[in-house]
Amino acid sequence: MRTIPRSAGAGLLVYGLGVTAAFMAVGAPGGDYESSGITGYVASSHWPAAFALSYLGAFAALGLLVFGHALRSLGGTVGELVWGAAIAGTAVSVVGGFVTAGLDVAMAEGGRAVQTGVPHPVVYTVTEIGNLLSVCGPAFFAGVIALVLAARSSLPAWLRVFAGVAGVCGILAPFFFTLFVFVLWTIVAGVTLLAQRPSTQRPARQRVAKPALPVA
Repeated sequence: MRTIPRSAGAGLLVYGLGVTAAFMAVGAPGGDYESSGITGYVASSHWPAAFALSYLGAFAALGLLVFGHALRSLGGTVGELVWGAAIAGTAVSVVGGFVTAGLDVAMAEGGRAVQTGVPHPVVYTVTEIGNLLSVCGPAFFAGVIALVLAARSSLPAWLRVFAGVAGVCGILAPFFFTLFVFVLWTIVAGVTLLAQRPSTQRPARQRVAKPALPVA
């Protein structure tokens, strides 16, 4: 298969680091239910941070689009499959970010009726869905891409094995304990692809036919 462009590494790094950092920093309730965490998330002092961090995560998700577009150069069915998965993963992640931030936006715009009328279990349910969409949804599609790279790319053997393991972990990201391995792969693979040397192979020159000499 063709050499993977270095832009794939840059896109994978932006996606892996940016989406994960935004998810961890925004503090959207998820996992074990804790009422105190929900109180802090919907507090008016947290609204600007939730909105800004969700935008950061949405922009970082575009890195997956860059990653998929670079891998499209692999050509054929493989290239189109990867490109389609990247588009779907990016869209899901952006939607999830706005679902998570949308709850705080609703609190800010809805006034006291919404701020005091929405029960904490409902807040938890909405933010948990947003977390799954913004983080686990794109990890599912990126995990599929990782499996494709493990099976069909010309990457080093160790990185292909890592991609296979990370692909399964990305697909199983809703369990959350597998997410660490997947994110680690995005960093390692991103740095490796970004650090590779550009191909020095030059295209073969086409021979130009010399004009025939006139016959006397």
